[in-house]
Amino acid sequence: KEDLKGTILRLAECIVGDKFIEAYAEHPYVELDYHGVKIDLVPCIKSSSIDEAKTAVDRTPFHTIYIKSNLSDNLKDEVRLLKGFMKGIGCYGAETKIKGFSGYLCELLVLYYGSFINVLRSSINWKPYSTLIDIEGYYKDAEEALKLFNAPLVVIDPVDRNRNVAAALSLESMSKFISASKFFLESPNLSFFQPKSIKPLSANELIEEIKRRGSNLIFIITKCPKVHSEILWGQLYRSLKGLKKLISNFDFKIINCDVWSDEKELIIFIFELENATLPSIKRHVGPPVYIQNEVKNFLNKYLNSPIVFLGPKIEDCRWVVYIKRKYIDVKQLLSEKILTARLGDLIKSSLKERCVIIENEEITKLYSSNNDFSIYLTNYLKGTYPWLTKE
Repeated sequence: KEDLKGTILRLAECIVGDKFIEAYAEHPYVELDYHGVKIDLVPCIKSSSIDEAKTAVDRTPFHTIYIKSNLSDNLKDEVRLLKGFMKGIGCYGAETKIKGFSGYLCELLVLYYGSFINVLRSSINWKPYSTLIDIEGYYKDAEEALKLFNAPLVVIDPVDRNRNVAAALSLESMSKFISASKFFLESPNLSFFQPKSIKPLSANELIEEIKRRGSNLIFIITKCPKVHSEILWGQLYRSLKGLKKLISNFDFKIINCDVWSDEKELIIFIFELENATLPSIKRHVGPPVYIQNEVKNFLNKYLNSPIVFLGPKIEDCRWVVYIKRKYIDVKQLLSEKILTARLGDLIKSSLKERCVIIENEEITKLYSSNNDFSIYLTNYLKGTYPWLTKE
């Protein structure tokens, strides 16, 4: 791995100097910008057979040989159609941000079903966790393969029976593709391939939309670490999950949440809550009256406690107490406890350096100055799939 790292770093320096980002998967690779085109330089170890492959990337030459040997020129055009369709509906790419269909997976689907249209027609009958595609027929028992890989879609790698090519595909991306395929077959049009651009709401329209919803939008703003996008989005989703749990643990009800980043300067977590503040009083249910040890501990803790408004008292067959909440304002909670959430290490470091927490229309200034974020937030607030139409 050290030899690979040295080789790939020297190659990157020859191409773009020091303007690249180091990244690591099973072994090191680099991301660079070459004349405005983002390129990943990913080294692999040359192997004489698939059994000698040490990492996932080492399989790539075998994938290339397989596809070139089996995909005709006509089928290559079908693959291009399928990739264009998937890109248009937002489920093309196996990277963490999208969790969609990889290019190799698209090629295998066309090879298996015979055409772009046949892939769409067949996908309508896919059932999550019950669909197996095994081009080379490695598994005589479909249930064995489905149980072994336990994924929404199982596509056995033709060059490696121990790998599911669709392992990165999320249930949501699979479901989106199935639904879009159905709508396209019923009413084909170019919007599936070239969705219309979203026109951002004006600042005044944004404020009106926030008021109309009657919810509370909380924005957590921090800086973006300089790291490969694959690592970044893995940490962002992990951190989103951790922040969601922190907020929920203190009884704030989350309607929806998401995270956005330009992958260069900014990260913005969004939490839409039913209420950003809660009443001071909270009902806390204790043990049943017949579990004596737990009752004793409960009464010792809460009897004559300064945080108790009412109780302890019995309701039905359980002890209950009405106590003062630790936090009644979500912004205060986040200000004091955000670093205790389960965060990605890089995101935690960013939040230590800069953490701005704002609410509702306080986002307007940033929204108006950042076109990419304004498009994203408009879509978050108002968007649906461009291809979704009434019958």
